[in-house]
Amino acid sequence: MAQLDERFLDVDAHGSLRVPGVLWLGMAFLARYFILALGLVFSHSQELLDALFTNKFVWMVLVLEIPAVALLMAGANRGPEGAAAWRMLWLRGRVIIAALAALHVLYASWMLWTSDVWRPWPELLLASCALLDIAIAYGVHTDGFFKQLFSEFPAPTVK
Repeated sequence: MAQLDERFLDVDAHGSLRVPGVLWLGMAFLARYFILALGLVFSHSQELLDALFTNKFVWMVLVLEIPAVALLMAGANRGPEGAAAWRMLWLRGRVIIAALAALHVLYASWMLWTSDVWRPWPELLLASCALLDIAIAYGVHTDGFFKQLFSEFPAPTVK
């Protein structure tokens, strides 16, 4: 006899599946450079702020993570009052997650390939983050719950 996946029973007031905490963590992990940049801004440390606004910080990665931040916002606006842009973005969430994971893996591979010196600290962390990106994308694409979650968005209210 097939087991019932209890995650399908967790619905919100609009009858849509509730976004689980593990997905929020996964999407936040895909936006990790944005979170790092926000942490640097709110740290009030002049040395860290100088590092942020000089060539020591890779701004291109922040540009690549804009879809992850937008997907987080779309998940937060998942309701009948959500705009059509959030709806369109959420329905393409699995593709966005896969693309972001692929970009992070490519970036990590490029950084590791062009590294002059290999040290355990930054290189191992970069490789571990790339593996977590792959795990997030794999989990979202192989689990039927996430397929269903990203295929629904509460219907807009009729005025």
